[in-house]
Formats: sequence, C-alpha cells, structure tokens
Amino acid sequence: MRTVYFIIPNFDQSITGGTFYDFQVCKYLKKIYINVKTIVVNHDITSIQLFVKMSKIPSKSIIYMDGYLANKAIHIIKKNKNISLLIHHPCSLEKSNNNLKEPKLYFHEKISFSHAKSIITVSNYMRNVIKRYLNNKVKINIVNPGIDSAFFDCMSNNNSNNILSIGNVIRRKGYLWLIESLKNIDINWHLNIIGHYNKDDQYYNELISLIQKYQLQDKISLLGNISNENMFKYINNSKLFVLPTYYEGFGMALLESSIAGLKVITTDLPVLREVLRNREVDFIEVNNINSLTIAIKNNLENSFIANKKDNKIQYSWERAAANFSKVMYVNG
Repeated sequence: MRTVYFIIPNFDQSITGGTFYDFQVCKYLKKIYINVKTIVVNHDITSIQLFVKMSKIPSKSIIYMDGYLANKAIHIIKKNKNISLLIHHPCSLEKSNNNLKEPKLYFHEKISFSHAKSIITVSNYMRNVIKRYLNNKVKINIVNPGIDSAFFDCMSNNNSNNILSIGNVIRRKGYLWLIESLKNIDINWHLNIIGHYNKDDQYYNELISLIQKYQLQDKISLLGNISNENMFKYINNSKLFVLPTYYEGFGMALLESSIAGLKVITTDLPVLREVLRNREVDFIEVNNINSLTIAIKNNLENSFIANKKDNKIQYSWERAAANFSKVMYVNG
C-alpha cells in the first residue's frame, strides 16, 4: 500500500479549524490501517525550505498539501504533477471577499490550484469558490469534517445569560461588530471568547480599546486557548453561541455548538446556510449592528428547546476518514 504524506502548516500556539481537520483526518485514516505520514512545517516557511522538505518524500507516494501552503509551492506543484490539495478556503479571501484585494496571493493560488492533481474541500460552497480559481480542469471532491462525539452529550443552560464565541481573535471573526451590538443590550449578559489571541496584534488591541471605551471589561472575557474539558464546561454553562463571522470555509465551531444544544446566531453567508441547514439559527445581515443586538436580546429573554436528535455516525470522524480514503484512492 502506498504511503500517504500530508504537509500541514503549524501556527505555533494557535490551531485553526483547517489544521485541526488535517490532523483529525490523519488520525482516523491510521485507524483504518492506511500508512499515513505527516510533515508539519511552520506556516511562514519559505518556498525553498518547503521544496527541501518535500524533496525527501519517496516517489510514487500519495501527497496531500494543506491549501494554506499552496501559494508557496507553485513550482513544486507544477513540476511534480502528483500533489493534491486539501483546501479549507483560499488565503486570498482571508481578509476580504474580493480576492483582488490580495492580487499577488490570488494569482499564486490560481496557478497552484490549477496544477494540482486533485482537490479536496469541505463544502459545496467552497467547491464553487475554488472552481473560479481554476484555469485547468481539476477534480474537486467534498469531504465534510467530523464532529467530536462529546458535543452530542452537551446540554446548554437555558437559565444562563452567558454568550459563547469560539474562534481565534482575528478580524474576519467579527468581534468588533459583536461588541458594538452588545453595548446596546440593557439586560444581564456575559460574553466568553475562546480562541488564540496575540497581545501585539493590531486587531486584538482594537478589540481591547473598544471594550474599554464601552466599559465592558467585567462583561467580556477573552479566555485564549483552553483545554477541551474546560471548553465543554463553558458550552454547558451558556445559552447562546454568537459568531458574526465575515468569512468561513465551513464553520466547524458553529456546527459543533449547534449540535451541543446552543442557539446559534451568526452571519447570513451562503456557506453557513449550507452547513447549518435545518438547524435553529438566527442569520444576521453582514455588519447590521441593530439586527444582531435584537437577535441576542430576544434569545436571552426567551427559552430555547434544543433538538438533540443528531446522528453521531453521520457526523463522525470515522465517516470523514472513510470518505477521504475513498476519494484519495479514486484520485490515485
């Protein structure tokens, strides 16, 4: 059986939804006796350093590279012709829905995506996005992520006024918009934000300044990265999950929280309409502070009965790995 190599970016103390997916797929592929090897590289690795790492991979191996690294691997992908990409979302859309805001990055990704042997992504929406990058015909398959079984055993607290957000403190997660909306709520509430932050980052400091401006220091807690055990404690002691994100490739934290029993309030994005289809979700127009304020206040004041009928098998990582395996061997 051919060895499967995964090239995965490392973000130091932070883990993104994309890298979590990569590691989980590798873990569960090994459980079905597929010979998987991971090559973990720094997220800011240079093209030359990446070439040196990949030159050590034996020929005839199956190679999957996280799409985050694709713009650094243009020449490798074009020359090798045997590298498949696992794309969670294009990096050129990280800061804006307009990929031409990052023209150099956009064209680098366009070249890399177009020369990939095949592509795996996580949603129908993202497949359609990636298609617009391609100059050549490249097969794109969808393998949805799994959900940890522990989320199915959670139970939200309807008597709580706690609001939970999970996502690294970066601009596209919409935390400034969230704080602008929360400042107008005149009933008791507390917001807990779980996710990596960097105190030297401009966006983090904008966030802190806004919290101080509205004197919300006692009502908002930035918890950073915490253990899964503690995260589940916060889920069980919360009533709402609110994340007014500007852009997602899938939105794992949103689906996880919905399965856990929290009422979800998020942005009206096509990908989230797909992922959260038929779930109890309030979708809010982008940057509409008043609508977000009203949705949060109404849901805090009213009870919510969670639908806990989700199928663990349907959402399991075992299922995700099995689907990934099928696609992987069909694509060769």
